[in-house]
Amino acid sequence: LPYAGLHAQKPIVGDIVGQVRLSGGQMPTERILVELQFRGASIKSTFTDSEGRFAFYELLSNPYYVAVNEEGYVPVSRQVIVRADVSPTTRVSLILTPREKVQAEAPPGPASGGNPHLVDISEYLKQFPPKVEKEFQAGVKADQEGKAEEAIRHYQKAIDLAPDFYPARNNLGSIYLSRSEFDAAEREFSQVIELNRNDALAYFNLGNVFYLTRRYEDAAQTLQQGLEREPGSALGNYLLGSVHARQGKLAEAERRLRAALESDPKMFNARLELANLYLQQQRAKEAAQELKLFIADCPDTHPLLPRAREVLQAL
Repeated sequence: LPYAGLHAQKPIVGDIVGQVRLSGGQMPTERILVELQFRGASIKSTFTDSEGRFAFYELLSNPYYVAVNEEGYVPVSRQVIVRADVSPTTRVSLILTPREKVQAEAPPGPASGGNPHLVDISEYLKQFPPKVEKEFQAGVKADQEGKAEEAIRHYQKAIDLAPDFYPARNNLGSIYLSRSEFDAAEREFSQVIELNRNDALAYFNLGNVFYLTRRYEDAAQTLQQGLEREPGSALGNYLLGSVHARQGKLAEAERRLRAALESDPKMFNARLELANLYLQQQRAKEAAQELKLFIADCPDTHPLLPRAREVLQAL
């Protein structure tokens, strides 16, 4: 059977939508800073609205943590697993407990397995003028409301005021990537790496740009750098396996895709990549097995499900 071409070039993304309430059920009277963390690193932040609501958009399928470390409240952190192929929106609720005034607790250390060189966004913001934070938060708000052009303007103003402020560059690059504006996304993610070399996700983001624009050698080198920082990343291994498959490094591609599935058995696109890999090698039985697992596990809404069924039937 000829090569089936089941690849999904544009990644499927989803949103996290949540609400913050006090332990007594009331709404906070002030706006609360909420952080989105990935592998121990703070990658985005936003303030709640007047009803305690917040959201993070355009996220790849991965486990994240949503955290609040607000003065006057006990720190809270909740794991949220985004499965964009299952549902476009994942919801979360955070309950804040006011600290007793007699308490004098030390600030929490970095999350287990996190990067000790990274600081949270609320502390990082203190290094910059108030105007930078104002523009950044205005960009986050516009991003939340789906106003991409307005968000871009605010993020760019924050960068103009403080070129080293990498959170604005990261959010800006994410918007460009979601719109397939690859040159602009590459520029921003490259700057994030220059400013924050310890963040594996920045390498995965840039590697994804290279992968989607078929610069496979650059993609492989960049993704490998990310995996040196986070060896167990399902996303990193999946992307690198996909790159190696297109480079003709089939044994290494298989190893990376298997590693991705070991880290996240629900990374359905990794099974499609394996099926493609086996079809290239005339390993029809193994390709059929991967397609059967994909069809059995993935949701009915997956865009490549009909094609997978067609290929399996042909096999």
